[in-house]
Amino acid sequence: MANASGVFFVVLAVYGTVILGIAWWSYRRTHTEADFLVAGRSIGALVGGATLAATQLSSGTVVGTIGFHYLTGVSWAWIWPGMWIGWIVSAVWVAPKLRAFGGVTVPDYIAVRFESERARVVSAILIVVAYTVYLSAQYTAGGIIFQALFGWPFLSGVLVVALMTLLYTWMGGMRSSVYTDFAQALVMALAFCVAVPLLLYRVGSFDLMGRLLTGIDARLTGWYFGFGEVSVFALAFALSAATAPYQIARIYALKDVKTVRLAIGIAFIFQAVIGSVALIAGLGIRALFPVLPTPDLASSILALQVLTPLAGSLLLVGALSAIMSTCDSIMIISAAGLSHDLYGKLIRPLATEAEKLRINRWSVLIVGLIPLGLTFVDLGLVQEIVVDYAKIIASFFFIPVLLGLNWRRGTAAGTLASMLGGFVAFFSWWWQRPDYPWGIDPIFPGVLVSLALFVGVSLLTRPVSDEALAPFFDADSQ
Repeated sequence: MANASGVFFVVLAVYGTVILGIAWWSYRRTHTEADFLVAGRSIGALVGGATLAATQLSSGTVVGTIGFHYLTGVSWAWIWPGMWIGWIVSAVWVAPKLRAFGGVTVPDYIAVRFESERARVVSAILIVVAYTVYLSAQYTAGGIIFQALFGWPFLSGVLVVALMTLLYTWMGGMRSSVYTDFAQALVMALAFCVAVPLLLYRVGSFDLMGRLLTGIDARLTGWYFGFGEVSVFALAFALSAATAPYQIARIYALKDVKTVRLAIGIAFIFQAVIGSVALIAGLGIRALFPVLPTPDLASSILALQVLTPLAGSLLLVGALSAIMSTCDSIMIISAAGLSHDLYGKLIRPLATEAEKLRINRWSVLIVGLIPLGLTFVDLGLVQEIVVDYAKIIASFFFIPVLLGLNWRRGTAAGTLASMLGGFVAFFSWWWQRPDYPWGIDPIFPGVLVSLALFVGVSLLTRPVSDEALAPFFDADSQ
């Protein structure tokens, strides 16, 4: 343990030095609000693809997904096709139009497309609320890693992750976030690719792993979840990936529409590699250590008990980097809701660029510190929180974004009703857990109510002007 801890701190120090170097470089190049929120729209396909993948591969992957594979076996892997379908939907019907529009925040799209500042405010508030819960899951995963590795108090690990991420995000905003995400994606890929051969050597072979898992619980190599349950999980990730606000913010930062499509393809490759390794890691640890206090410890046990000190340290730093890559994305999108959409558009629309930049940095601190209190609330396993977040986003945001970009008749009243109705419908159902009415998961009433209200109210209310529609329905020709 002492040897592993020493190596870990050396690896962490090297990694931290690189991240702080990127943050300082980004800070020197951040002079305007657009620099802070969309990196001056300067990001290329390779870095863009890595940051899209790193943002999606959060604590839900490195801690939560490995933990869920440990708990449930092979069948959890079916979430990945759902996520990839979401990316295809985004690449074809969502991302190119949003990049051609060239907004700064997601509520920018809502306000312009539906000619409604009220809709901007509602969407900004809902985004901040949803991402506050999601950010708490990332902090929780960091606390688990440091607690398992060093026996630190849970809060200490949470604070390390929160403060490290706050520092470089505060300094360089989106540019800092994107380039650190690129470094983080490389660390994750390297760590996982080193871990798998060592884990398989320890287990013996895939065949032996399968026999050990079947002996523990036959469901681990078959179907732990029913087809309906797996379909719900895959649907939640598909709808969320297609229109997730923190992914859209990255899309705004890419150079052009062609770059967007290339970046999504590169993100597929990163996700396929890391997702496959997460599956093998979870199964291998279950075969070697059949009983752990909580499945969320599986990745830490892999690093401490199976891998060499250097390989284990790489894996743990990869886990922290995955957590921080999602934390910085959440901080920027939530901070933009406060600074750009609420303060900049409603309170001080004539603010100078220096003032806007200052308010954005203060907003990062606010949205980064608030979720710390939620880490002491037992919201469930990390992966469960991530799944619930995906369902929340899908319930209030999927329909206004996808249909708004591809159906001219959507109106301001329709999108307001859709966002609020989907949000309320989801939580009205969710509060009755675990005995949902008729066994129906909350994502279905959430999305269906959102769809019905968007279409029904839009058909009953005045259409938006042709000027509002032009940036989105002429986007394919740009």
